[in-house]
Amino acid sequence: MLENYSTLQFIVRGKIFKGFCMRIQDDFHETYAVVLDGYHSFCIWLDNKNEKWCSSKNVAIDPDAIDEIINRISLPAQLS
Repeated sequence: MLENYSTLQFIVRGKIFKGFCMRIQDDFHETYAVVLDGYHSFCIWLDNKNEKWCSSKNVAIDPDAIDEIINRISLPAQLS
């Protein structure tokens, strides 16, 4: 699990993504708000029932970028 706030900077398919994500209060899921320069903010959450990461319906960025964000969010939990 990611700390409450983390900056993001990564490259996917030659495009640089910069921004941050922060954990937000959600009684049902592990949920993060993601803000990237040049994009609308969106949420990513872990659906515990299906053990699957989900993202907001209308996310308008490359799916590989979403996967990179999810990897960064979930990495510390995998190391525990």
